[in-house]
Amino acid sequence: MSVPGATLRVMGTLSDNSDTSYELPLSEADQTALRPALLHDLAALPFKPGALISRSLWVIFIGRWGVWTHATLPVDNRLDMPDKENITGLCDLVGSLIRPPRCHDDEKAMVVLRRPGSVEIGEVDKYIFRLVRQASIGRVTAPWAFYPVGPAGIREVAEDEGPRRTQLPESRLHKTGNDLRRETRWGIGSRPSSG
Repeated sequence: MSVPGATLRVMGTLSDNSDTSYELPLSEADQTALRPALLHDLAALPFKPGALISRSLWVIFIGRWGVWTHATLPVDNRLDMPDKENITGLCDLVGSLIRPPRCHDDEKAMVVLRRPGSVEIGEVDKYIFRLVRQASIGRVTAPWAFYPVGPAGIREVAEDEGPRRTQLPESRLHKTGNDLRRETRWGIGSRPSSG
């Protein structure tokens, strides 16, 4: 629930408490700063050896009145190409979930593919991104971006540009396993055209 004048604290990585807090309503600058912090927190979550699910899709919205996770969808425990029928259904669901919320139509969505493995964008990441993009065609969506994240780092997959990676200023750079670099722009940020 969002309340004017309330304070939103960013989740710390594991046991660390973040010293960053934001007052509601969030300014555009606060929303921009909050995106990479949330992605970092998701990337820092541990993967348990032998877990039934290690790869998951998250739909997260950020707007003036805070952050909310709309869905966390388990994918599988593999790093190779997922089961085609399963991932197509999940991506279709994601495409339907990134519509603008009725109560706050100014929110932006992050579609996050949380998985172990390399920070480099692979064919599987591109395949899942294309399925989400395809599922959103013909639907009204909030502006959205797609981020594969994991212990090795955070990347953004953007339409027609291939993967992008940018480094935040040193004061905003965190370490998780290997050197973590984060994207601060929205990239896609537009509503797909129909057809």
